[in-house]
Amino acid sequence: MKIRTGAAVALIVAAIAAIVATAGVAAVSVRPPAVKPEAPTLAPAPRVEDLPPERGGVTVRGDVLSGTPATPAPVSEVAGTASNYAGTSGWMGHATVALPGDLGGRYTGEVNGFVTVCADRCARLPVVDWCQCYWNSADQRVVDLSHAAWALVSDRPLESGLVNVRLILER
Repeated sequence: MKIRTGAAVALIVAAIAAIVATAGVAAVSVRPPAVKPEAPTLAPAPRVEDLPPERGGVTVRGDVLSGTPATPAPVSEVAGTASNYAGTSGWMGHATVALPGDLGGRYTGEVNGFVTVCADRCARLPVVDWCQCYWNSADQRVVDLSHAAWALVSDRPLESGLVNVRLILER
């Protein structure tokens, strides 16, 4: 009888342990998933177009740099050099740009407008930051492209660092 009682107790203890283990797994399983921070969305998504860029030095049409009255069209065009940067906080991994302040760049944490950038291809990209971009110097840049934006507009390797571009600024 002692052996049967011991076996029964062991069986009951094993059953209780199995129930407790199952309840623990079930409790972990029914917990809601951790809230993941939502990635910013780009609206509309960048459009890539196969338009050839104009090459050359900095040229500006409209009132962007010259101070002359703009034409009735709501856009201005700028040609110059683009550089690349890793990205802007909150926008890492997204195809975005930073513009010099004089061209409309600013940081608010949100999209501050759109610009079409043309190198090997054209893409309409959100402006999410500003850059000093050596503005008003011999090394002036007209835009900083995030790594993802660089890949959209240029076939050159990112390591080349600079690419000639044409910008169409939306006003």
